[in-house]
Amino acid sequence: INTYVIMMTAYATLNSIIEALRAGVDDYILKPFKLKDLDLILERGRKVLSLRKENLFLKNTIDNIREDQMIGEDPAILRIIETSRKLAKLDITVLIYGESGTGKDLLAKLIHRNSTRAYGPYIAVNLGAIPSELAESELFGHKKGAFTGATSDKEGLFKAANHGTIFLDEIGEASPAVQVKLLRALEERTIMPVGSTKQLEIDTRIIVATNQNLKQLVKEHKFREDLFFRLNVYPIQLPPLRQRKKDIALLAEYFLKKYEKIYNLKGKNFDSQCIEFMQHYTWPGNIRELKHAVERGLISSKDAYIRAEDLGIMQEEAEYKNNGRIKTLAQMEKEAIEIALLRTKNKKEVAKMLGIDVSTLYRKLKKYGINFEEGT
Repeated sequence: INTYVIMMTAYATLNSIIEALRAGVDDYILKPFKLKDLDLILERGRKVLSLRKENLFLKNTIDNIREDQMIGEDPAILRIIETSRKLAKLDITVLIYGESGTGKDLLAKLIHRNSTRAYGPYIAVNLGAIPSELAESELFGHKKGAFTGATSDKEGLFKAANHGTIFLDEIGEASPAVQVKLLRALEERTIMPVGSTKQLEIDTRIIVATNQNLKQLVKEHKFREDLFFRLNVYPIQLPPLRQRKKDIALLAEYFLKKYEKIYNLKGKNFDSQCIEFMQHYTWPGNIRELKHAVERGLISSKDAYIRAEDLGIMQEEAEYKNNGRIKTLAQMEKEAIEIALLRTKNKKEVAKMLGIDVSTLYRKLKKYGINFEEGT
């Protein structure tokens, strides 16, 4: 990788050149030669070595990302990663609970990559995004003529994932008909395409996920109890990002480096107030929201620093939705001031951000007992 081999010879033949290249020679030059010819070869060698190093760096980076897609130092996340790697070898059904955006798909991929099925297909399906009347056909396939528009046989995603893993997200949205067929797939390892009378054997690992309470859905007769018990072999609860305060800065830096490469915007950093703001924010959209906020912040930043206002987050609105209760006007006003102070310590900028004049700002600070030291 760090060596570029040049052969110098006065007796070049086609066979000798081919033999030299097979032996590991990168380039050759014929004697007698001019210095400008040697300069050209050396420049070509420099470019080749640079490309080799760049390719190695990218390969290592991609490998590291694949290995460490579940990023975190929080003890709960580290335990989940370790447990998932053990479960991967057992080839059992796993049920992943977690709010939207917590990384359920990433965890399913981690289990697949560490399993004996790693070289087989991994197919992710969002059941909430498939119309109920099409779900059976999409998952289990259909025979030609099974319904209007079925002009040919269709394999289905379960069969396509044979010898691999199928990840069914939003399992709570599965229709009763899909639930029945899914139970058969789990218990008998067979599926029946729509319009067929023949069972097809499958060898597919099933991982499911939900942001709903399946036990409650069972009580409400919206989810089959026998299917719930069959899926609930080993449940894993992914914590929301607001419970992983230590990981927020780590994840933000990871996404920043990722988008720096994508947009070729290098040399950016979060300022200290931005980091503080991110760690105090509740992140109702979890890791997905953080990722998009960092992307937006990188693009919006006007200098070397990404500030809280660059993230484009409405803190108050997200908190109110998350808490589910009405706050008093005084509470809202006090929190708005505190949020503005996280973004800047300049009194004029704070007042402008809040839409008030500086004298009104000082009265509000005194009213709510908020300490304010400009420039700190």
